[in-house]
Amino acid sequence: MEQDSPFVAILRGEWPGHVIARDDEQRFAIIASLEPEAAVHWLAVPFEAGYSTEEMKEQEGGRFLALLDYALSETRSRVAEHPELANGFTIKFHCGAYETVPHAKFHILSIE
Repeated sequence: MEQDSPFVAILRGEWPGHVIARDDEQRFAIIASLEPEAAVHWLAVPFEAGYSTEEMKEQEGGRFLALLDYALSETRSRVAEHPELANGFTIKFHCGAYETVPHAKFHILSIE
């Protein structure tokens, strides 16, 4: 299942992409979106694939909240490096059919 996720391929260095942050202990990462919708568009992802964001929340609620905390803290820690984040940022996730890649993720977008 994991080989089907482009995020896992990026984390393994098998697919082009930019890793912004990586926490091997928690097994979370933030990667740049390959299809950005804002000046800053990152994805906070767990290393493991195979379930949607909604499934992660239902099956592993604590891990879901830990990923959200990770997304918030890592993004806040990078505001000085990315002035586009100085006015704030949005964190969102998709549910249902709109979530096209079966890999839990939070989108982090700068406010435009």
